[in-house]
Amino acid sequence: MKKISWPELRSKWNEFRLSKNHKYLPEALLIWWKESTAMFNIAGMQQLIPYLSWKKHPLWTRLFNIQKCIRTVDIDEVGDSSHQTFFEMMWNRSLWDYFKKDAIDWSREFLVDVLGFDPEKLAATVFEWDEWAPRDEESAGYWKKYLPENRIAYLPANNNRRSPWPVWPCGPDTEIFYRVGSEKLPPKDSNPWTDEDNRLEVWNNVFMEYYRDDTGKLTKLENQNVDTWMGFERMCKVLQSKDSAYETDVFDYILAEIEKFLKQKYSSNQKKFRIIADHTRASFFMIKDGINPSNEGRGYVLRRVIRRMYYNLISLKKLSESDLKNLFTNICSSIATNFDLKIDIQSIVDTIQKECIQFQKTIDNWQKMLNEIIEKNSKTKLITWKDSFMLYDTFGFPLELTREIARENWFQIDEQWFEVEMKLQQDRSRKGSKDMFKQDVDRWKYVAWLSATKFIWYDSLNLENPKLLKDFEVANQRILVFDSTTFYAESWWQKWDAWTIILDSWEQLEVVDVKKYEWVFLHFVR
Repeated sequence: MKKISWPELRSKWNEFRLSKNHKYLPEALLIWWKESTAMFNIAGMQQLIPYLSWKKHPLWTRLFNIQKCIRTVDIDEVGDSSHQTFFEMMWNRSLWDYFKKDAIDWSREFLVDVLGFDPEKLAATVFEWDEWAPRDEESAGYWKKYLPENRIAYLPANNNRRSPWPVWPCGPDTEIFYRVGSEKLPPKDSNPWTDEDNRLEVWNNVFMEYYRDDTGKLTKLENQNVDTWMGFERMCKVLQSKDSAYETDVFDYILAEIEKFLKQKYSSNQKKFRIIADHTRASFFMIKDGINPSNEGRGYVLRRVIRRMYYNLISLKKLSESDLKNLFTNICSSIATNFDLKIDIQSIVDTIQKECIQFQKTIDNWQKMLNEIIEKNSKTKLITWKDSFMLYDTFGFPLELTREIARENWFQIDEQWFEVEMKLQQDRSRKGSKDMFKQDVDRWKYVAWLSATKFIWYDSLNLENPKLLKDFEVANQRILVFDSTTFYAESWWQKWDAWTIILDSWEQLEVVDVKKYEWVFLHFVR
């Protein structure tokens, strides 16, 4: 396989999709919409959810791009060979257009004919069956044109069915795997089921042909969709024959800057270098998209990412404030150049540096508290789960950092009960998210078929005769939707307009919030 750089991969992807009559959809910001239960864009799918079953997309039925994403659910795993907090997702969508045959044919064509994948090393999975849906023999049949049957594995719903939400369009998927490791061809019966350790998933095609209700029942959709994605960094790893995405040209320029400032080699401490590189890159894009460190929501995620980056940085070498500024300036400048971003990076650098300096004070307090805990338990040589969880919950330190200090002092941590408490906290958070999700879905029921609201800006503060399209309640909150409005909807850091609506010349309503869902403006009133 010919080595392909990351700019070449980007170019080949764009050219291939354009040749298949797709149109480029400008990528969304890392923040999807503020009321979503998803804090960040974690896949290219999110901005297209309204167009899966009821809305025609204004651009085209075939779309593609490379979407920037943030995922922090497995942040403690970042530093191994495969996990990143910030990553890019290559995706293409068919909205009521082509379906399984074209999706599979073109996937194979791009991998083999464009990128040069060895077809003898490819394998695929398809949906087996369950009580709601039959075995996906159609997808398997298309794959049999290219693969022997022993390289096609049938897997159950928890492996090969996808849905963006619990209640929403969904369908079976087919996942494409490539043999990694040894250059030798795989054994004859090697597929993702029999040879999982030597197979790397490189592409996923989801065929959304069902609607799943809140009981789990599936019904056929009138309009079928295809949702596909490939991890950009993962593809670079395969195309450049590297053991990790961190060894590819996606990260090499960042790691080179870190090596220069620390006067240490990446090979001397790969995990810490990877965390510093990934978290700095993630912080750059979060701040660029309007997020600032804070103690709640997305701001807290950013704060935790910067803190974890900084702790790993100073554990390798203490840097002065000027060294920190120079390091972050060089990294951020390189990122902006590589992504062809014409932006002023100074505010990004200042935000990261300021957070690091502020966190140094926290580290001093955390270290003092941890030392007290170690001294208190000097006889038992055990840090209780309550103490370790307090350090995590109060200071935002991952358990692994406390574990490292504990080991240096020949201590152990009661990690079992720590995990129990962590799960309880996650369950509480998940319940809150489900409640919020249900509320969002309830609102969508009322605005699904509506056209975009025309925003008049401030040409006229007294808008006469706007057409009232919807007047409804969700959770005892009254919501109005008009065909046009002068009310600004909350967006990023800018609050909504809080004026008055006079309805039918007599009903005076105070506007307490204005939200925007796919350009439909919702006026929350009382």
